[in-house]
Amino acid sequence: MKNLINTFITPRKIFESLKEKPEWVTPFIIILVTVAITATLTIEMTKETMMMKQEEIMRERGLTDEQIEQAMKFAAGPFVMVTGAISAAIFTTIIFLLFALLLNIFIPLFGGIGAYNRVFSVICFSAMVIVPADILKLILIAITRSPYVSTSLALFVPNLAKESFIYQLLSGLDFFMFWEMILVSLGISITNEIKRDNAYIIVFIIWIASIFISIGFGMFRPH
Repeated sequence: MKNLINTFITPRKIFESLKEKPEWVTPFIIILVTVAITATLTIEMTKETMMMKQEEIMRERGLTDEQIEQAMKFAAGPFVMVTGAISAAIFTTIIFLLFALLLNIFIPLFGGIGAYNRVFSVICFSAMVIVPADILKLILIAITRSPYVSTSLALFVPNLAKESFIYQLLSGLDFFMFWEMILVSLGISITNEIKRDNAYIIVFIIWIASIFISIGFGMFRPH
């Protein structure tokens, strides 16, 4: 537990210890529990808002009152919260695994030493930033009763349409994620013996690319 707290205070010391003895289980479990709880509470706190929006969309599509009523009953049930929590945990796991894989592929190309277990350990400890980030977001959601809270550059353009490219790009540039990427860069520079500048280049290119990919998938997602 001390190591987890020190991630925010003395990250260099933690990463130096991970170089000798990679460890990821404890932070990984904490993060999965955090994102699962956050997803569940978000659904519960914004249920009324989202159900009203869904009802509006279904009426625009010409669904009957009976069909809408059945859909609303389903949305109000516990199944949605359970699947939301599980989906959040699975999605986080996949992202971590892919991120570690990409880093481990590029690190040797930039003069570092490839070691997947070290990279994954760095990612898990760096991702502890998710805990304070999710606590803050839950507070904002509790106040606004809206799932569309932000801790990103999108805060500076609140009047932009949420579907617009600029808004989605700025939403991806989250302050907590920026903090996390700095920690990952510092971590792999220590554990995988890669120059700090090269570590920043790899990490931030992957992060920015992931934002554009996410926006691209969002454009093709049915609304």
